[in-house]
Amino acid sequence: MYHLASFSIGGFVPSAAIAGVFLLLGLVAYFYLALKGPTDY
Repeated sequence: MYHLASFSIGGFVPSAAIAGVFLLLGLVAYFYLALKGPTDY
């Protein structure tokens, strides 16, 4: 049970961190384009 829990935590945390980083980058890129876009036209 302990090995299963440590495996699930070890497998879940990196994937969650990667997903969070991609989500954060997506939000930053979206707001950057949303604020910068109208001034380019």
